[in-house]
Amino acid sequence: MDSEIDGGADLTESRLTRRGSVDRFRLPDTLPLPLVQVVADRLTYSVEGIGGIRIDTEPPELVVTHEGGRSTEKLAELVGELVDESMRTRLRGSRVIRRTGPDDPRQVPDHPRPRRVDPDDAATARSVLHRAFDLMFLDVGREFAAAERRYPALIELEVMDRCRYIALFPQNAYLVDEFPHQRDLLGRMRDGTAHPEQLRRPSRFMLNPALCFHVYAEFQGNRLDGTTVLTTTGECFRHEAPWRLDAFRLPSFTMREIPFLGPAADVDLLRDSLLERVWELFVGLGFQGRVETATDPFYYSEDSAIRQHQLLANVKYELVADRPGGGTAAIASFNNVGDSLCRQFEVVDPQGRPAHSGCAAFGIDRWAELTLEHHGWQRERWPALLRHYCR
Repeated sequence: MDSEIDGGADLTESRLTRRGSVDRFRLPDTLPLPLVQVVADRLTYSVEGIGGIRIDTEPPELVVTHEGGRSTEKLAELVGELVDESMRTRLRGSRVIRRTGPDDPRQVPDHPRPRRVDPDDAATARSVLHRAFDLMFLDVGREFAAAERRYPALIELEVMDRCRYIALFPQNAYLVDEFPHQRDLLGRMRDGTAHPEQLRRPSRFMLNPALCFHVYAEFQGNRLDGTTVLTTTGECFRHEAPWRLDAFRLPSFTMREIPFLGPAADVDLLRDSLLERVWELFVGLGFQGRVETATDPFYYSEDSAIRQHQLLANVKYELVADRPGGGTAAIASFNNVGDSLCRQFEVVDPQGRPAHSGCAAFGIDRWAELTLEHHGWQRERWPALLRHYCR
């Protein structure tokens, strides 16, 4: 391996700004852009106090803003470790399978700039849009004969352990604490002789990172009669780095999901049919963007083989919208996880083989925000397709 790569990232600049310290970390020229993004994502969740990360490509660098007093040398060492880990993988880039708008994804779409929105008007419009998009995707589920479900905001850790969520995505997990049901301890809370930090303990629950995990618990040990399609909506929670939070990336957000289970061929067909139906809606709403192969946000480098498999096997597609004025946002995903989760929960198809499963998921808040950016807050400016669902 080249000595520049062996050395990891080289510190090239460090300075102070009103936002804190800014460091530039030179990356190997041979590090492919998909792996540069992996390094940036892992760095985001590997040290607290980061205020921003920007990727520069000529020359390849990470520009990191962080709290003052944090050791630049330690950050350089960490970036070097992440680069070395990434260079040992063979990650291919995403493949675009649908596009509307510019052929070159780096080209800024020919959209107007985001419309200025009065905060009060925007708050009302968001509520209307939130309900409208949830109803729109509920109708999509009904087109595919989905049965409705309602699941709680909490899910048992035992279920999530079987899904390997915390093992694969610890950076996004929100765990739930509780106080013991013990009178003398609760009394200390009341009279102020104990602080909550002294008495709280882990519970057997975590907050939902996604709703479809409840489906596997519900159908555990079942033999399916055929293909089962469900739809559910609710709040999901993911622990994000504070600097990444904005209207499109929230720690608490609403998802409408359409999970499905059954024989392999049926699950594959359902995933593709749902993608085509939602793409039709996306274009009909006047949005621009692309559908591309994607991966889940694995944290550990040891899971790079799973990430590579997801890309090669088309396990996950994402609908990525172009935002007016530049930038993109993933607003929906279409997943086919094979028999990996049904096998864990002993869900079998009519022939007694481990069933296959998949899920289409829609970030309701992101669809609403995208509409405000494209069409503004006035309902009469919204596409007729959307107004149909405004109640």
